[in-house]
Amino acid sequence: MYFELKNNYSHLKLFLIISIMVAMTLCILQFLGVFSKLDTLLLSFSSGESFTPLPTGVMVLFVMFHTLFPGILVLEEGVVKGLVYTVVTWLFYGVLVHSYTTSFAIYIPLVAPLLGSTISIIRVLGWEYSLLIKERNGIKKTFGSFVEPKVADVLLKNPDLVKQDGVRKSVTVMFTDLRGFSKLCEEIAPEHVITILRDCFGKLISIARANGGTIDKLIGDSLMVVWGNPVPVDNHQERAIEAAIEMQAVMGVLAKKWKQRLAVDLLLGIGINTDEVVVGTIGSEEFADYTVLGAGVNLAARLQAVCPGGKICVSKALKESVEHSYSFTRLGDITQKGTDSLAEVYELKI
Repeated sequence: MYFELKNNYSHLKLFLIISIMVAMTLCILQFLGVFSKLDTLLLSFSSGESFTPLPTGVMVLFVMFHTLFPGILVLEEGVVKGLVYTVVTWLFYGVLVHSYTTSFAIYIPLVAPLLGSTISIIRVLGWEYSLLIKERNGIKKTFGSFVEPKVADVLLKNPDLVKQDGVRKSVTVMFTDLRGFSKLCEEIAPEHVITILRDCFGKLISIARANGGTIDKLIGDSLMVVWGNPVPVDNHQERAIEAAIEMQAVMGVLAKKWKQRLAVDLLLGIGINTDEVVVGTIGSEEFADYTVLGAGVNLAARLQAVCPGGKICVSKALKESVEHSYSFTRLGDITQKGTDSLAEVYELKI
């Protein structure tokens, strides 16, 4: 982060101006004798002893040097090296002050340069922290436009998550799909395609997030939402159902709007399943996707694929977990991906 301050001319210029003003203030206070008593105490000599003060120009040079040098070191070398070099510099300066005080009775200021160094380092570290927060928020805002903010926040706080092994979590997964949209793309202008998708996804994503869902990915005209990852969600089955009901209600309004404007038909199919899945990062350090995997995810996708437009289809597991609050109609069975076993399909009565 120190490179950002160093390479930003306006910030660096302001830093140097303030540093010079601090150094000049310390020099004035030194001339006024504000630090004399502390210097006398630290240098272990009596105020009655005769000591020759440094020439004005040399004293100003010392104070200026210690007020500017530590901050520049941190900017150039980083926090750790900058602090180490500053400590080494002060060891040499301490030896110099002690030698000239005891051997030549020359009064070399100690408190003013020490204050200058301390203020310089605190300012650089504080400035660096503020720039770090600013940059982090900027990255999070940009990152969050392409990645779910919850996931972005987790990855920013835990960058090593890409290397970690997967874990198992109980989640609810939803897939949505705009029926016949691929064919529609061939019939209407490209700009209208994007406008419709933005309109629909804007509403659907807001509903999912408002109900505690995390947007896992956009796949063309389809949307994948997860409840329970990366952060736990209480009653994730009910919240997914509520989100689906709101989505279909909103799609009814959007369908009427775009039917009037472009004479297109919009229907949304929704499939939902609750199950234990594998959570982790797939891909590599260069390109990765933080997502959920497993048979439970595949079943949610299959439920969406067979669900009629304008309907909500759920698995048996989800139906049993929320049937005390909602009504369902059995539609039949579907084969699960990679197996010969059948899965029951239920339609939620809206």
